[in-house]
Amino acid sequence: MADDGAPKVRYGSTLDFLRSLPGPARRFWLLVVATGLLAGLGAAGLLLALRAVQHVAWGGGGSGHGLLDAVTGASGLRRVLVPTAAGLLVVLASAVARRPLKGHGTAGIIESIWARSGRMPLPWALFRGAVSITAVGMGAPLGREGALLSSGAATASALSTRFQIGPEQRRLLVACGASAGMAAAYNAPIGAALFGLEVLLGSFALELFGPIVIASVIATAVARLLTGDRPAYLIPHYAVGGGEAVLVAVLLGPLLGVASSIYVRTVSAFSDVLEKPGRFRMLASPVVAMAVVGGAALWFPQLLGNGYDSVNAALVGQLPLVLLLVLPWMKMVATAGTAGAGVPGGLFTPSLFFGSLLGGAVGHLVHQVMPNAPPEGAFALLGMGAVLAGTTHAAVSAVLLIFELTGDYGVVLPLMVVAVLSAAVSRRIWPQSLYTDVLRRRQVALPQLQPPSWLTRADAGRLMEPGAVTLREDASLDEVMATWLELAPGHDIHVVAPDGRYLGPILVERLRGHAPDHRRLRRTAARELVDHSIPRVREDTATSELAALFARVGVERLPVVDAGGRLVGTVGKSELLSKGLF
Repeated sequence: MADDGAPKVRYGSTLDFLRSLPGPARRFWLLVVATGLLAGLGAAGLLLALRAVQHVAWGGGGSGHGLLDAVTGASGLRRVLVPTAAGLLVVLASAVARRPLKGHGTAGIIESIWARSGRMPLPWALFRGAVSITAVGMGAPLGREGALLSSGAATASALSTRFQIGPEQRRLLVACGASAGMAAAYNAPIGAALFGLEVLLGSFALELFGPIVIASVIATAVARLLTGDRPAYLIPHYAVGGGEAVLVAVLLGPLLGVASSIYVRTVSAFSDVLEKPGRFRMLASPVVAMAVVGGAALWFPQLLGNGYDSVNAALVGQLPLVLLLVLPWMKMVATAGTAGAGVPGGLFTPSLFFGSLLGGAVGHLVHQVMPNAPPEGAFALLGMGAVLAGTTHAAVSAVLLIFELTGDYGVVLPLMVVAVLSAAVSRRIWPQSLYTDVLRRRQVALPQLQPPSWLTRADAGRLMEPGAVTLREDASLDEVMATWLELAPGHDIHVVAPDGRYLGPILVERLRGHAPDHRRLRRTAARELVDHSIPRVREDTATSELAALFARVGVERLPVVDAGGRLVGTVGKSELLSKGLF
C-alpha cells in the first residue's frame, strides 16, 4: 500500500518512534531519558553518602534506617558535639562558596522554572547538596530530599544548556529532573511525577505528563537496582475504608489543616527573624541552632536527623502518648530554627514526621473513648497525608505519595478525604504553601492560574457597571436627543415606567433616522424608541450565556435587571472579554 503521508499510529519499537520525530523533539526525549538515568544515579549516590556520614558520625545507622538507635547509644557529649560540628561545617562551606547555603531545594526549583527559565548552576547544586546530605547525616532535623531534587533539577538544566533546547522545554526538563530525584529518593515514581506536575508546574496538562513520568520511572528503576526495592516505610496493612473511617477523616482533615498552616507560618516566622542581614548572624546562626538541637537531643534523640525511625514507629503504633504529643511541636521548632538559621535541607520529610505523630496522638486519644476505632497507626498514616497535603497545598500528589511510601492501599478512601480537607483549610487560613511562602519572602512572582469559571462568581453581577442613564417613558424626542449628546461613548439611554419597571434601551445609533425630522420632535415619546429586541439579563446570568447573547444581538452593552424587573446596571462586552474568564 502506498504511503499517503498519514501519521503512523503503531511503532515496532521505541527507536522506531524516536526516528519518526523531528530533530528538536527527538533531542528533547533523549534528554528526558538521560535526565532520568542521571537523576537515579545521583540520588543513589547521595543516599549512600548519607548512610556513610551517619555511620561515621554516630558509629551506626549504616543502613540508613537505624539512626535513632545509634544516637540513643551515643554519649550525651557526642549528641551535642556532632550537630554543633554540622553547624560549623555549614559556616565553613558558606565561607568557601562566599554565599549562604540557606533554603530548601523545592522552592529554589520552582523559582528556577518560573523566574529563570529553568537555569540552575550544576556545580553549586552539587556542592550545596553534598553539604546538605552531610548536615542531615550529622543530625540536622531536615530532610534529605532537598539535595536529591536539586541535583536532579540542576542536571536537567545543564543538559538543556549543553544541547541547546528552548526555554519551555528547559523548564519542563528541570521539572523532570526534580521529580526523578524525588522518585529515586522515596521509591515513588507515580507520586513524584504528580508532585512535579502539581507543585512545580501547577498543571496536569497531558503534554507535560509523559516526560515527567518517563524520567521518574527511569530514575526509580536505577535507584532500585542500586539501593533495593521496598517501600520507604514498612507498616502492616490497614483496611479502614468503610464509612466510619471516612467520617473520621472528615473530622480529622480540618484539624490537621489548621496544624499544617501553623507549621508553614512557624517556618516562615523563624526565617523572617533569622534571615535578617548581618555577617555575625550569618556565621553564628547555624552553629547556635545546631547546638541547641543537640542539647535538646540529650532528652529527645528523636529530634536528630530526618526522623525516619520515629515516623515508622508512629505508623505501627509503638510510640507512647507523651512523645506523640510533644515531639511534633519540638520537631517543628527544630526544623524551622535550623532552616531559618541557614542549614540547607528539605522540609518535606519533617512535615511527614509532624503529621504522622500528630495523627498518632489523635488516634491514641480516640482509642481511649472508642476502643473499636481504626488502629492508631492508621491515624498516623492519615495524619501524614493530611499534613503533607496541607503544607504543600497539593492534595493529589500527597495521596499518591503516601500510598507509595507505605505500599498500603487500604486507607485510600479516608486518605483522599483527609488530604483534600486539610489542603482546603490550610489554604484558607494561610494562602501560601511551604514552598510558595519562601518565594513570597524573596518577592518572586509566580503565574496565577485561573480557577474554572464554575468555581468562581463569574456572572453578570460581577462584571456589571451599576447605574445607567435613564429617562421616563413619556420623555419627548428633544429630551432624548439632549440626553444623547451627554452620553459617555459606548452607552445607551434606558427607558423606565413611572413605577420603576424597566421598558428597554434606546440604541443611540438608531436615533440617526429621527434626528433630521424636526416635525416629530414634540410628537415622539421615549417609549416609542425602545428597542424590544435587546435581551435583559439577571445578575446571576453566567458569562457563557452573556457571550452567546452578545454574539447574537451585536450590541456593546446589555441591561441588567433585578427580580422585580428594575434596571440595576449594564454589562459591557469589553468587561466580559477582560474579566469574564474567556
